[in-house]
Amino acid sequence: MAPVLSDLIGQYPILTTIASYLSSVDLLHLGLACRDFHALILSSTKGFEALRRDCLCDGSGLRRRLDAWRHYKYKWGSTRRILQDEEIEVRLFAVKCDEAGALPCVKCGINICEECREYPRVMPRYGNPPLRRPHLNDTWEVVNIMCLCDACDSAIEDQVHGEFLNELCDCDVYNRWICPKCAEDEERWTKEYYDKYTALESIEDTYDDFQEYQGLTKVMADHQSGILFHCVCGAYVPQEARPRCIWCTRKHRPEYEWYRELEQLLGRPLDDGSYPIYDSAYMRSYPILPYTGLVYQKPST
Repeated sequence: MAPVLSDLIGQYPILTTIASYLSSVDLLHLGLACRDFHALILSSTKGFEALRRDCLCDGSGLRRRLDAWRHYKYKWGSTRRILQDEEIEVRLFAVKCDEAGALPCVKCGINICEECREYPRVMPRYGNPPLRRPHLNDTWEVVNIMCLCDACDSAIEDQVHGEFLNELCDCDVYNRWICPKCAEDEERWTKEYYDKYTALESIEDTYDDFQEYQGLTKVMADHQSGILFHCVCGAYVPQEARPRCIWCTRKHRPEYEWYRELEQLLGRPLDDGSYPIYDSAYMRSYPILPYTGLVYQKPST
């Protein structure tokens, strides 16, 4: 009797070879095809994680970019208002997904390639240099950090201890390897955290809360006003508590060292020179192009 597909998949060397030619999503779908496949592929969580390490990138991140998703919504009309000249990614329609050159996402572990991972692919607006660190920006606004009470802070520290080479956060906005779905989920969680556990002095809706709890819990400078933090458990946060990165949950440097860290990052260029860089602070002038001839000549009548 000739062997059926389940007999072949039941041989681990064959299964690993098949997995190396599939994306993580395709491998999951194969495991859900029937009970026999589920028992061989998905019955063990560790076994499935071992198989998907060799999987290919599925190209979903590049497809989102080509569909003008998120950072690439260059559309006219009522769906998006164009306020000024904007950069476009000059290589976008010439690249291909590097299926075999994929690395695991830092959050979910699904393999993604360079062209599919999520990170800013254009220079910041208004001619500002890329600062790379998730909590630093030239307007000195508080972003991508959370502040916890002593008990919750100790619990988080126990979770991250030994998981990273550096004890302090070293996340890089441009080098971080994360898939678009996890980045979207992370952004949604961050928004919910700031809406629920912080109060801005400059916002009318949260001004009363800021005045009520000021002096009881941690307050940080946010641009030209202040931002007040509550712990996720509802407790007050000590003023001396070190902020943690929302991305990796590791501690940042002390706040008084942030300006020095900002100075170290200013002027550090992007590694890829394929993006147009405007030489004006507000992008009102363009780089000098090699061609100096007429752009358009009216046809003679």
